[in-house]
Amino acid sequence: QLRRGESNILKKSHLLIILTIFSVSFLFPESIFLEINNFNIGERAFHIDSGKNYAIIADYQGTIHFVDIFTLEKTEFTQSTLPMGGAYDGEFFYVIDNYNKEVLKIKNNKVIQKLVLDSKPVNIKLINGELYILGTNPYKLYILDNNLFVKKSMVLPVHSPLIRNIGTQVFIPVFDNFQNDVFLTDLLFLIPHNDTYIVNYNQIEHPIDIVGSNGIIYMVSYYNGNLYRNDFRKQPKIAQFGKYTTNIEMYKNYIVGNSLMGGVYYYNLSSGKTDVILEKVPISDISVSPNGQYLYAISHIENKLFVIDGEDVYQTINTYNYPIDVESPTDNIVLVLCTDSSKLQVIRNFE
Repeated sequence: QLRRGESNILKKSHLLIILTIFSVSFLFPESIFLEINNFNIGERAFHIDSGKNYAIIADYQGTIHFVDIFTLEKTEFTQSTLPMGGAYDGEFFYVIDNYNKEVLKIKNNKVIQKLVLDSKPVNIKLINGELYILGTNPYKLYILDNNLFVKKSMVLPVHSPLIRNIGTQVFIPVFDNFQNDVFLTDLLFLIPHNDTYIVNYNQIEHPIDIVGSNGIIYMVSYYNGNLYRNDFRKQPKIAQFGKYTTNIEMYKNYIVGNSLMGGVYYYNLSSGKTDVILEKVPISDISVSPNGQYLYAISHIENKLFVIDGEDVYQTINTYNYPIDVESPTDNIVLVLCTDSSKLQVIRNFE
Protein backbone atom coordinates (compact mmCIF):
# COMPACT_ATOMS: atom_id res chain seq x y z
CA GLN A 1 0.00 0.00 0.00
CA LEU A 2 1.09 3.57 -0.60
CA ARG A 3 2.32 5.72 2.25
CA ARG A 4 0.35 8.79 3.29
CA GLY A 5 0.80 11.56 0.78
CA GLU A 6 2.16 9.29 -1.92
CA SER A 7 -1.25 8.99 -3.61
CA ASN A 8 -1.44 12.74 -4.34
CA ILE A 9 2.14 12.76 -5.51
CA LEU A 10 1.36 9.84 -7.81
CA LYS A 11 -1.65 11.64 -9.32
CA LYS A 12 0.48 14.72 -9.99
CA SER A 13 3.16 12.50 -11.49
CA HIS A 14 0.65 10.88 -13.85
CA LEU A 15 -0.65 14.30 -14.93
CA LEU A 16 2.89 15.47 -15.58
CA ILE A 17 3.57 12.37 -17.69
CA ILE A 18 0.42 12.97 -19.79
CA LEU A 19 1.38 16.61 -20.38
CA THR A 20 4.91 15.54 -21.25
CA ILE A 21 3.62 13.06 -23.84
CA PHE A 22 1.56 15.77 -25.59
CA SER A 23 4.36 18.34 -25.54
CA VAL A 24 7.00 15.88 -26.70
CA SER A 25 4.78 14.63 -29.55
CA PHE A 26 4.33 18.22 -30.71
CA LEU A 27 7.96 19.32 -30.40
CA PHE A 28 9.72 16.17 -31.57
CA PRO A 29 8.12 14.36 -34.51
CA GLU A 30 10.82 11.67 -34.36
CA SER A 31 11.47 9.21 -31.55
CA ILE A 32 13.06 10.64 -28.40
CA PHE A 33 13.96 9.16 -25.01
CA LEU A 34 13.18 11.12 -21.84
CA GLU A 35 13.30 10.39 -18.12
CA ILE A 36 9.73 10.21 -16.81
CA ASN A 37 10.45 9.31 -13.18
CA ASN A 38 13.05 8.16 -10.70
CA PHE A 39 12.82 6.28 -7.43
CA ASN A 40 14.90 6.33 -4.29
CA ILE A 41 16.49 2.94 -3.70
CA GLY A 42 18.54 1.93 -0.66
CA GLU A 43 22.32 1.85 -0.58
CA ARG A 44 24.35 -0.81 -2.38
CA ALA A 45 21.76 -1.94 -4.87
CA PHE A 46 23.44 -3.53 -7.87
CA HIS A 47 20.89 -5.37 -9.96
CA ILE A 48 17.41 -5.07 -11.47
CA ASP A 49 15.25 -8.19 -11.71
CA SER A 50 12.41 -7.85 -14.22
CA GLY A 51 9.17 -9.80 -13.97
CA LYS A 52 6.04 -9.05 -16.01
CA ASN A 53 5.26 -5.38 -15.26
CA TYR A 54 7.56 -5.10 -12.23
CA ALA A 55 11.14 -4.09 -11.65
CA ILE A 56 12.50 -5.68 -8.48
CA ILE A 57 15.54 -4.22 -6.72
CA ALA A 58 17.15 -5.45 -3.51
CA ASP A 59 19.36 -3.21 -1.40
CA TYR A 60 21.83 -4.11 1.33
CA GLN A 61 19.78 -2.28 3.95
CA GLY A 62 17.25 -5.11 3.89
CA THR A 63 14.57 -3.71 1.59
CA ILE A 64 13.12 -5.11 -1.62
CA HIS A 65 11.60 -2.46 -3.90
CA PHE A 66 8.77 -3.46 -6.25
CA VAL A 67 8.24 -0.86 -8.99
CA ASP A 68 5.33 -1.15 -11.42
CA ILE A 69 6.84 0.17 -14.64
CA PHE A 70 3.43 1.08 -16.10
CA THR A 71 1.68 2.78 -13.18
CA LEU A 72 4.96 3.96 -11.60
CA GLU A 73 3.81 2.83 -8.17
CA LYS A 74 6.44 1.54 -5.75
CA THR A 75 5.98 -0.71 -2.74
CA GLU A 76 8.62 -1.84 -0.28
CA PHE A 77 9.04 -5.17 1.45
CA THR A 78 11.13 -5.04 4.63
CA GLN A 79 10.64 -8.46 6.21
CA SER A 80 13.90 -9.92 4.93
CA THR A 81 17.36 -9.42 6.41
CA LEU A 82 19.67 -9.50 3.39
CA PRO A 83 17.60 -9.76 0.19
CA MET A 84 19.59 -10.52 -2.94
CA GLY A 85 16.93 -10.55 -5.64
CA GLY A 86 13.39 -11.40 -6.61
CA ALA A 87 11.02 -12.67 -9.26
CA TYR A 88 7.35 -12.13 -10.13
CA ASP A 89 5.03 -14.55 -11.93
CA GLY A 90 2.02 -12.26 -12.33
CA GLU A 91 0.50 -13.18 -8.96
CA PHE A 92 3.27 -13.81 -6.44
CA PHE A 93 6.63 -12.27 -5.69
CA TYR A 94 9.53 -14.55 -4.77
CA VAL A 95 12.41 -13.08 -2.75
CA ILE A 96 15.69 -14.68 -1.71
CA ASP A 97 17.17 -13.80 1.69
CA ASN A 98 20.89 -14.55 1.80
CA TYR A 99 21.29 -14.12 5.56
CA ASN A 100 18.46 -16.47 6.56
CA LYS A 101 18.95 -18.88 3.61
CA GLU A 102 15.29 -18.42 2.71
CA VAL A 103 13.04 -18.18 -0.31
CA LEU A 104 9.95 -16.09 0.50
CA LYS A 105 6.67 -16.25 -1.42
CA ILE A 106 4.85 -12.93 -1.10
CA LYS A 107 1.39 -11.60 -1.91
CA ASN A 108 -0.06 -8.23 -0.83
CA ASN A 109 3.29 -7.51 0.81
CA LYS A 110 2.91 -10.47 3.20
CA VAL A 111 4.87 -13.71 3.37
CA ILE A 112 2.49 -16.57 2.64
CA GLN A 113 5.12 -19.31 2.35
CA LYS A 114 8.84 -19.76 2.91
CA LEU A 115 11.48 -22.36 2.16
CA VAL A 116 14.79 -22.72 4.02
CA LEU A 117 17.72 -23.79 1.85
CA ASP A 118 20.99 -25.40 2.86
CA SER A 119 23.10 -22.73 1.12
CA LYS A 120 23.01 -18.94 0.94
CA PRO A 121 20.98 -17.81 -2.11
CA VAL A 122 22.63 -15.15 -4.27
CA ASN A 123 20.60 -15.14 -7.49
CA ILE A 124 17.07 -15.98 -8.62
CA LYS A 125 15.41 -16.07 -12.02
CA LEU A 126 11.99 -17.20 -13.21
CA ILE A 127 12.24 -19.03 -16.54
CA ASN A 128 9.47 -21.05 -18.18
CA GLY A 129 7.47 -21.18 -14.94
CA GLU A 130 10.34 -22.47 -12.81
CA LEU A 131 12.46 -20.67 -10.22
CA TYR A 132 16.20 -21.07 -10.69
CA ILE A 133 18.18 -20.19 -7.56
CA LEU A 134 21.94 -20.20 -7.05
CA GLY A 135 23.53 -20.47 -3.63
CA THR A 136 26.95 -20.38 -1.99
CA ASN A 137 28.43 -22.23 0.98
CA PRO A 138 27.95 -24.75 -0.52
CA TYR A 139 27.74 -23.89 -4.21
CA LYS A 140 24.37 -25.21 -5.38
CA LEU A 141 21.62 -24.79 -7.94
CA TYR A 142 17.97 -25.24 -6.97
CA ILE A 143 15.01 -25.53 -9.32
CA LEU A 144 11.65 -24.81 -7.64
CA ASP A 145 8.04 -24.72 -8.76
CA ASN A 146 5.69 -21.90 -7.74
CA ASN A 147 4.76 -23.78 -4.56
CA LEU A 148 8.43 -23.71 -3.50
CA PHE A 149 8.75 -27.44 -4.06
CA VAL A 150 12.35 -28.37 -4.88
CA LYS A 151 12.17 -30.18 -8.21
CA LYS A 152 15.93 -30.51 -8.51
CA SER A 153 19.11 -29.47 -6.70
CA MET A 154 22.67 -29.84 -7.91
CA VAL A 155 26.07 -29.24 -6.36
CA LEU A 156 28.25 -26.95 -8.49
CA PRO A 157 32.02 -27.47 -8.76
CA VAL A 158 33.02 -23.82 -8.20
CA HIS A 159 31.53 -20.40 -7.47
CA SER A 160 28.90 -19.87 -10.19
CA PRO A 161 26.65 -16.89 -9.32
CA LEU A 162 25.08 -16.17 -12.73
CA ILE A 163 21.97 -17.49 -14.48
CA ARG A 164 21.86 -17.14 -18.27
CA ASN A 165 19.31 -18.32 -20.78
CA ILE A 166 18.79 -18.67 -24.51
CA GLY A 167 15.01 -18.54 -24.72
CA THR A 168 13.80 -21.11 -22.19
CA GLN A 169 17.08 -23.05 -22.19
CA VAL A 170 19.03 -22.27 -19.00
CA PHE A 171 22.82 -22.15 -18.75
CA ILE A 172 24.87 -21.66 -15.57
CA PRO A 173 28.38 -20.28 -16.27
CA VAL A 174 30.97 -22.22 -14.25
CA PHE A 175 32.60 -18.87 -13.59
CA ASP A 176 35.48 -19.42 -11.15
CA ASN A 177 36.91 -22.30 -13.16
CA PHE A 178 40.48 -20.95 -13.11
CA GLN A 179 42.45 -19.83 -10.06
CA ASN A 180 46.17 -19.47 -9.33
CA ASP A 181 47.05 -20.59 -12.87
CA VAL A 182 45.16 -23.85 -12.40
CA PHE A 183 41.88 -25.04 -13.94
CA LEU A 184 39.66 -26.28 -11.11
CA THR A 185 37.22 -28.00 -13.47
CA ASP A 186 36.99 -28.90 -17.15
CA LEU A 187 33.42 -27.56 -17.35
CA LEU A 188 32.22 -24.24 -18.80
CA PHE A 189 28.41 -24.18 -18.53
CA LEU A 190 25.89 -26.35 -16.71
CA ILE A 191 22.72 -27.15 -18.66
CA PRO A 192 20.35 -28.14 -15.83
CA HIS A 193 17.44 -29.21 -18.06
CA ASN A 194 19.20 -32.43 -19.00
CA ASP A 195 21.98 -32.50 -16.39
CA THR A 196 24.72 -31.92 -18.96
CA TYR A 197 27.62 -29.52 -19.34
CA ILE A 198 29.49 -27.67 -22.05
CA VAL A 199 33.01 -29.02 -21.65
CA ASN A 200 36.08 -26.78 -21.89
CA TYR A 201 38.12 -27.79 -24.96
CA ASN A 202 40.13 -24.58 -25.38
CA GLN A 203 41.34 -23.60 -21.89
CA ILE A 204 38.69 -20.89 -21.64
CA GLU A 205 38.95 -18.96 -18.38
CA HIS A 206 36.05 -17.44 -16.45
CA PRO A 207 33.09 -17.96 -18.82
CA ILE A 208 30.49 -15.30 -18.08
CA ASP A 209 27.83 -15.17 -20.81
CA ILE A 210 26.37 -17.14 -23.69
CA VAL A 211 24.14 -16.50 -26.73
CA GLY A 212 22.79 -18.59 -29.58
CA SER A 213 22.16 -17.99 -33.28
CA ASN A 214 20.96 -20.49 -35.90
CA GLY A 215 21.66 -23.41 -33.60
CA ILE A 216 25.22 -22.31 -32.82
CA ILE A 217 26.32 -21.32 -29.32
CA TYR A 218 28.76 -18.47 -28.65
CA MET A 219 30.49 -17.80 -25.32
CA VAL A 220 32.54 -14.96 -23.87
CA SER A 221 35.18 -14.93 -21.14
CA TYR A 222 35.28 -12.17 -18.55
CA TYR A 223 38.86 -11.03 -17.98
CA ASN A 224 40.27 -11.27 -21.51
CA GLY A 225 37.01 -10.59 -23.37
CA ASN A 226 37.47 -13.43 -25.83
CA LEU A 227 34.46 -14.54 -27.88
CA TYR A 228 34.34 -18.24 -28.74
CA ARG A 229 32.18 -20.39 -31.00
CA ASN A 230 31.16 -23.75 -29.55
CA ASP A 231 31.79 -26.33 -32.27
CA PHE A 232 31.96 -30.10 -31.83
CA ARG A 233 34.98 -30.69 -29.58
CA LYS A 234 36.40 -27.34 -30.72
CA GLN A 235 35.89 -23.83 -29.39
CA PRO A 236 37.76 -21.42 -31.67
CA LYS A 237 38.26 -17.83 -30.61
CA ILE A 238 36.49 -15.68 -33.19
CA ALA A 239 36.67 -12.15 -31.74
CA GLN A 240 38.20 -9.95 -29.07
CA PHE A 241 35.79 -7.75 -27.10
CA GLY A 242 38.34 -5.69 -25.21
CA LYS A 243 38.80 -6.85 -21.63
CA TYR A 244 36.52 -7.26 -18.63
CA THR A 245 33.47 -8.14 -20.71
CA THR A 246 30.38 -8.70 -18.57
CA ASN A 247 27.61 -9.26 -21.15
CA ILE A 248 26.95 -10.34 -24.71
CA GLU A 249 23.66 -9.95 -26.57
CA MET A 250 22.19 -10.79 -29.97
CA TYR A 251 21.45 -7.54 -31.81
CA LYS A 252 20.39 -7.47 -35.46
CA ASN A 253 23.05 -9.53 -37.30
CA TYR A 254 25.63 -9.05 -34.56
CA ILE A 255 26.84 -10.43 -31.30
CA VAL A 256 27.50 -7.34 -29.19
CA GLY A 257 29.46 -7.10 -25.96
CA ASN A 258 30.61 -4.44 -23.53
CA SER A 259 34.01 -3.79 -21.99
CA LEU A 260 34.58 -2.23 -18.57
CA MET A 261 37.83 -0.90 -20.04
CA GLY A 262 35.98 0.82 -22.87
CA GLY A 263 33.85 0.08 -25.90
CA VAL A 264 30.78 -1.63 -27.30
CA TYR A 265 31.97 -4.40 -29.61
CA TYR A 266 30.16 -5.88 -32.61
CA TYR A 267 30.88 -9.26 -34.15
CA ASN A 268 29.22 -9.56 -37.57
CA LEU A 269 27.82 -13.07 -37.92
CA SER A 270 27.89 -12.87 -41.73
CA SER A 271 31.34 -11.41 -42.38
CA GLY A 272 33.18 -12.43 -39.21
CA LYS A 273 34.37 -8.84 -38.87
CA THR A 274 34.62 -7.07 -35.50
CA ASP A 275 33.89 -3.35 -35.03
CA VAL A 276 33.84 -1.15 -31.95
CA ILE A 277 32.12 2.10 -30.98
CA LEU A 278 32.62 4.23 -27.86
CA GLU A 279 36.05 2.62 -27.64
CA LYS A 280 37.37 4.96 -24.94
CA VAL A 281 34.17 4.92 -22.85
CA PRO A 282 34.01 2.28 -20.07
CA ILE A 283 30.70 0.42 -20.43
CA SER A 284 29.23 -1.33 -17.38
CA ASP A 285 26.18 -2.96 -18.99
CA ILE A 286 24.18 -3.35 -22.19
CA SER A 287 20.62 -4.34 -23.05
CA VAL A 288 18.59 -4.77 -26.24
CA SER A 289 15.00 -3.60 -26.66
CA PRO A 290 12.57 -6.53 -27.03
CA ASN A 291 11.77 -5.55 -30.63
CA GLY A 292 15.48 -5.50 -31.48
CA GLN A 293 15.52 -1.87 -32.63
CA TYR A 294 17.76 -0.26 -30.02
CA LEU A 295 20.84 -1.23 -28.05
CA TYR A 296 21.30 0.48 -24.69
CA ALA A 297 24.72 0.95 -23.09
CA ILE A 298 25.60 2.65 -19.79
CA SER A 299 28.90 4.10 -18.64
CA HIS A 300 29.59 4.00 -14.91
CA ILE A 301 32.47 6.45 -15.37
CA GLU A 302 30.78 9.07 -17.56
CA ASN A 303 27.31 8.62 -16.00
CA LYS A 304 25.67 8.30 -19.40
CA LEU A 305 23.08 6.14 -21.12
CA PHE A 306 23.77 5.67 -24.82
CA VAL A 307 20.80 4.81 -27.03
CA ILE A 308 22.29 3.05 -30.05
CA ASP A 309 20.60 2.33 -33.38
CA GLY A 310 22.69 -0.12 -35.40
CA GLU A 311 26.25 1.07 -34.87
CA ASP A 312 25.34 4.73 -34.36
CA VAL A 313 24.67 6.54 -31.09
CA TYR A 314 21.13 7.83 -31.56
CA GLN A 315 20.84 9.74 -28.27
CA THR A 316 22.89 10.30 -25.10
CA ILE A 317 21.13 10.74 -21.76
CA ASN A 318 22.60 11.82 -18.44
CA THR A 319 22.14 9.35 -15.60
CA TYR A 320 22.69 9.64 -11.88
CA ASN A 321 25.96 8.53 -10.28
CA TYR A 322 27.49 5.18 -11.19
CA PRO A 323 24.90 3.43 -13.37
CA ILE A 324 25.48 -0.31 -12.88
CA ASP A 325 22.53 -2.04 -14.56
CA VAL A 326 20.32 -1.28 -17.57
CA GLU A 327 17.20 -3.24 -18.49
CA SER A 328 14.64 -2.82 -21.27
CA PRO A 329 11.54 -4.76 -20.20
CA THR A 330 9.39 -3.30 -22.99
CA ASP A 331 9.97 -1.64 -26.36
CA ASN A 332 9.40 1.81 -24.85
CA ILE A 333 10.73 1.57 -21.29
CA VAL A 334 14.38 1.64 -20.19
CA LEU A 335 15.43 1.19 -16.56
CA VAL A 336 18.79 2.37 -15.22
CA LEU A 337 19.98 1.54 -11.69
CA CYS A 338 22.52 4.03 -10.33
CA THR A 339 24.28 2.62 -7.28
CA ASP A 340 26.08 5.64 -5.82
CA SER A 341 22.96 7.81 -6.09
CA SER A 342 20.64 5.04 -4.85
CA LYS A 343 18.30 5.80 -7.76
CA LEU A 344 16.24 3.83 -10.25
CA GLN A 345 15.78 5.91 -13.39
CA VAL A 346 12.75 5.26 -15.62
CA ILE A 347 13.19 6.42 -19.22
CA ARG A 348 10.54 6.27 -21.93
CA ASN A 349 10.78 6.26 -25.69
CA PHE A 350 8.27 8.77 -27.11
CA GLU A 351 7.57 7.95 -30.76
